[in-house]
Amino acid sequence: MSKKVYLQTFGCQMNVYDSERLTSLLLLEGHKITNNPKDADVIVLNTCSVREKAEKRALGRLSEFYRYKQKNPQVMLVVIGCMAQRMGEELVKQMPYLNLVLGPDQIFQLPIYLENNKGYSQVAVCPSREDFDSHKIWEQEILPERKTPYTSFIAISRGCDNFCSYCVVPYVRGPERHRPTDQIIREIQFLTESGCKEVTLIGQNVNSYKFKGKDFADLLEMANDQTTIDWIRFMTSHPKDLPGKLIDKIATLPKICKHIHLPLQAGSDKILEKMNRNYTAGDYLKLVERMKERIGDVSLSTDVIAGFPTETKEDFKKTLDIMKKVKFDSAFMFRYSIRVGTKAASLIDDVPEEEKLERLHVLIKLQKEISKKKNQKLLGKTFQVLVDDKSKRDKNRWKGKTKTNKTVIIEGDRNLLGKIVSVKINGADSFTLFGNLGGVNFDEKICRLQL
Repeated sequence: MSKKVYLQTFGCQMNVYDSERLTSLLLLEGHKITNNPKDADVIVLNTCSVREKAEKRALGRLSEFYRYKQKNPQVMLVVIGCMAQRMGEELVKQMPYLNLVLGPDQIFQLPIYLENNKGYSQVAVCPSREDFDSHKIWEQEILPERKTPYTSFIAISRGCDNFCSYCVVPYVRGPERHRPTDQIIREIQFLTESGCKEVTLIGQNVNSYKFKGKDFADLLEMANDQTTIDWIRFMTSHPKDLPGKLIDKIATLPKICKHIHLPLQAGSDKILEKMNRNYTAGDYLKLVERMKERIGDVSLSTDVIAGFPTETKEDFKKTLDIMKKVKFDSAFMFRYSIRVGTKAASLIDDVPEEEKLERLHVLIKLQKEISKKKNQKLLGKTFQVLVDDKSKRDKNRWKGKTKTNKTVIIEGDRNLLGKIVSVKINGADSFTLFGNLGGVNFDEKICRLQL
């Protein structure tokens, strides 16, 4: 029986991709998607466990959704994703009105559970890392139902084997499993033929990709040479898995965007060791130097944690020093929060909350200053920009991104949506570039060359 499904997603790009694939599967099974939870027969929340705040937001949203079930007991409430895997039965104990709790590897079985609704709470998660399936997760080749037809995520792996001491991902997404290379290439081309201009290859650590003798550098070369996609992005990278071969491919392959997200997390060797990051601050700086030498116009973004257990003021100063040396284009910065089940949870959380927040404020202030200075150096320059939407603040202007992942707001009357256009930058702040159409549309130039 066809149902109206409302699906809300919290968390990372992998969750977004999973939700888009699940939406496609539900539509194929005859269900309908609604953008309003009050109209839904089934309310699904795809959840994140990376930080405590993400879980609190999800739990709060579930409490809000409960009112729809109180009005109509036939409404099904479903929790999927990482928080579902981490909490399992405990989630049902806290919220006995939930109908389904499905871990990341069980998400795509949702249509089956909807068809065979038992009328009571069901929990389907992987009992241990060994129970995550290595093959079935890739069996269904489902194109994601994208919010924008011009960009798309593509998962090339699932899970993680790094076991950073603060991170819950290896426990909630299981061991690293790599997708068949030919399937990835096929999906890129299918998406291209449906109008997609840019794909982002995603995984917890894309650099460690390996399948039947092919590594991530090989995969990038195949995607560049064997598909007709315009641009190829990727994330996230781990500093310990970025060899010279991969740097060379990023530098020389024309379709690969010159942006690398390279989490630093901390600038103190003592803290990096406690985090189990498997590199030193010196290793990180040498890697950045090699990338900047080889990929001249590379854009770098990063992740940083403030207030990890035992972090002193001197440790924190070392993080600030690296940020000043590297001059990241942007950064995602967070205060440390305990994740139950991780190795870091056994450490004494000895940095006071007020100190964590103060350090986070200092990080954000510094990065805003660096980003603004870097962006203002781009004034007067012209970049190719893929236009993917209207500006949220001004619907008379367009929004897009450069190949170096800079957000650009563009003045323009004609319809630019889905086009790669040449934009001359005439304004900049810490987060955004502003510009006017600065020349021949990239797509039009290609067409003329073909003629």
